Amino acid sequence: MTSGLDLALLVGAAVLLVAVGAVRLSTRLGVPSLLVYLALGVAIGEAGLGIQFEDATLTRTLGFCALIVIIAEGGLTARWSTLRPVLALSAVLATVGVLVSIVVVGVAVHFLLGLDWRLSLLYGAVLSSTDAAAVFATLRRLRLPPRLVASLEAESGMNDAPVVLLVVLLSVESAGHPWWYEVGLVGYELIVGAAIGVAAGLAGRWTLRRER
Repeated sequence: MTSGLDLALLVGAAVLLVAVGAVRLSTRLGVPSLLVYLALGVAIGEAGLGIQFEDATLTRTLGFCALIVIIAEGGLTARWSTLRPVLALSAVLATVGVLVSIVVVGVAVHFLLGLDWRLSLLYGAVLSSTDAAAVFATLRRLRLPPRLVASLEAESGMNDAPVVLLVVLLSVESAGHPWWYEVGLVGYELIVGAAIGVAAGLAGRWTLRRER
């Protein structure tokens, strides 16, 4: 038991050190550090060192936690005066654009690979969302028009919510409810989630201004 714990701590420490070094390496090379992290994951996973990890529930929980931190960092470092003019465009890209991407990829997967529509659209939903961490890290090092950068950053931060709901909706089997019920449930969660987010943001702003 002790040796197993020691090995886990050793591997965890090594991964952490490599991850810290990857940030400096990616900065020098001008590539997103996410690519280095993906390569590290492949190297220590089943295809590399053979570390087994098949806990889907823990993976989802850790992914949601990481997503919250990434979007919070993007929101804290972005200026409202910069985002406000492009908010409408970013919202359209994060909803209609994501939907178009899902449909295009889903149709291609269905006819090229012969998969059923539910699985094909699931592939489309997984691939439709841009990665917020990669977008933030890449765009802020490039000399692009400020309006374009703001639009892409805002879209990258907003498209995760509808994509997560669609992935979950397509991943689980229907509980016997009609399609309009499931669509309504997604809309309800988006509206309520947005209301809670606005309330939390206002409360956070009020608190930070008084507790500097």
